[in-house]
Amino acid sequence: MVFPILSLVLSGLALLAGLLLNGYIIFVTSCRVERTASTVWFLNRAIADFLFIVCLPFRFIFILNLVRAKILNNTVTSLHMFSSAFLLTALSVDRCILVARPEWGRNHRTPRLAFIIIMGIWALSVGFSLRYGDLWESLLSPASTSINVALHEGRVKGTIVIQFLVGFLIPLALILIPTLYIVLAAKLRRNRLIQSTKPLKILLGLTATFFLYWLPYHVFSFLLISPKYPPSFLVTESNFACVVSYINSCLNPIFYLTMEEQFLSYWQCACNPQTTENSELEMVE
Repeated sequence: MVFPILSLVLSGLALLAGLLLNGYIIFVTSCRVERTASTVWFLNRAIADFLFIVCLPFRFIFILNLVRAKILNNTVTSLHMFSSAFLLTALSVDRCILVARPEWGRNHRTPRLAFIIIMGIWALSVGFSLRYGDLWESLLSPASTSINVALHEGRVKGTIVIQFLVGFLIPLALILIPTLYIVLAAKLRRNRLIQSTKPLKILLGLTATFFLYWLPYHVFSFLLISPKYPPSFLVTESNFACVVSYINSCLNPIFYLTMEEQFLSYWQCACNPQTTENSELEMVE
């Protein structure tokens, strides 16, 4: 009984905080700051988090067992997981290019190129997530039996392995490689573009929170197909692991608002209109 109540409380807090914070990020990046490659990344990451949070009421319905909203909920969850992992990977590569090839970055790192890459990421995320809509329909049902599991055993196991590799392990490896390069370059002070460690801190914060908060989801995914743990026994725990992943969507905007220069400059301008001109020059730089 503890997990359902805690899940509802965390879901309510995540819904309120996630909508406000991500909505504010979308508003600022869309209307109030200069459009750059970085703001395009942050905008789409905030959109992914916002859409994920908007569908949180379906998680309430799922927990309360009032309506079968599993297909939509699972599809949105998978879409958010894949899009977040792919966007984080692209962001880490983008930061690495700024450090390794600053001249190429200044000449070719445009909002248009970032937009094209992001459209490809969204298409890839949708393609992967559509096949997960009914993944847990038989496994997460309280009426699930060993026969139901056996009928879908091959498909479910293969799907979970692909989900773990494509949505978690491979992105983690692809993110760590450029991140370690950036950390080493930052320590050696090889480039003036990384004299400020805030972009590195944002990347490290986003990466750490994503993988830490999504790790329970993947752990319970493997436990659900384990013969030692009946699916009906892990329904509540797996739901709680999914709810924990929503907290990640509330933490991401905090990193943007407290560390990203463009958001800090906009906030200073909003608080002190007299500094607007100077702040705009800083954002352009």
